[in-house]
Order: sequence, then C-alpha cells, then structure tokens
Amino acid sequence: MYRRNGGKPIRDAIKRAGLSIPRLAALTKGIDPEDRGLSQALIGFYVSEGASGRESASTRTAELMAAGLDSPIEELFGNHPDPPSIHVS
Repeated sequence: MYRRNGGKPIRDAIKRAGLSIPRLAALTKGIDPEDRGLSQALIGFYVSEGASGRESASTRTAELMAAGLDSPIEELFGNHPDPPSIHVS
C-alpha cells in the first residue's frame, strides 16, 4: 500500500481526530490483535513531508493507522503510488 498525496491525508486525519503521533501509536497498540501496534517513529515516517517520508506501507500498518484514525483506509492509502507532480513554471 502507498500513502496518498505525500501523507497529507494522514496528517489531516490526525489533526481532525485531535491526536498526536504518540497518542495514535498508543491507540494502534490497543486495537492490534497482536498487541504490538505501531511505533511513534513508524507513524512519523508516514506523516513526514521531508526526505525521511516513507511511501509504501504494509497492509497491517495501513489497516492499523486507518483504524486508529477512524478513517477509511482508501482515504489514507492506495494500491499504487501517486503519480509524480508536474510543476510548470
């Protein structure tokens, strides 16, 4: 799975839910059947706008993040990478 729009929908969903990265990490632990959840660092990779941003995610990661944010997975992640942006000057 690939994050949509450089992670903007994830950042927006975190803000809309009134959460922080640490709180989202804690929520994912509580809903994970394996009781592991997602680390703060891993979530940070998906919300990052910089070079450390991670584009692809495992299905488990995408599902836990979407569940923690109470957002449809399709809003946050897709099956294909977004096409590169074309900037015209």
